[in-house]
Amino acid sequence: MVEHYIELRLYYREIETHEPLYVSLAELSDVLYSSTRNVKRHLKHMEEEGLIEWRSGGGRGKRSALVFKKPLEEVFPPYFREFLQQGKYKEAIRSIKRDGVPAGIRKSCYNEMMKELSMPVMALGTAERDNNRTYSEKLASKGLTPAVVSTETGKWMIVDEEQSDPRKKGTEEDK
Repeated sequence: MVEHYIELRLYYREIETHEPLYVSLAELSDVLYSSTRNVKRHLKHMEEEGLIEWRSGGGRGKRSALVFKKPLEEVFPPYFREFLQQGKYKEAIRSIKRDGVPAGIRKSCYNEMMKELSMPVMALGTAERDNNRTYSEKLASKGLTPAVVSTETGKWMIVDEEQSDPRKKGTEEDK
């Protein structure tokens, strides 16, 4: 139900929390890409979860009052975290790229995802040895000094210390 709530909040983003929106079931079915019968069911579940207040217009063609009870800033981050916890990173990215997602929410969710996907801290040049060579020694044998860089695209790069432009050299590895 949270997904439907977010869809409605993004569509009616100019409507403030606790401000009534007068709308018909037909309009909501267009927004949610669902039949009016299913929209009624969705509204009932959202109301049970405390996301909305729904007051039926009381007749055919009459507009009903929809009141959003929670701001998007409160609902969206847990929805996003659920994707991360399930390992559904593509869905997480799609969710923050949706039209209407406020920049502040998008940025905080992006930062949270980058923390989730960040490379583990490596003790280079110490403990872990493979064939009596450390990770940094292996990189040095290839002429690289380890410098790990994360970009906003989600790509990880190991960059040569002497290169001035990291986009020209180095090896990219998707995490």
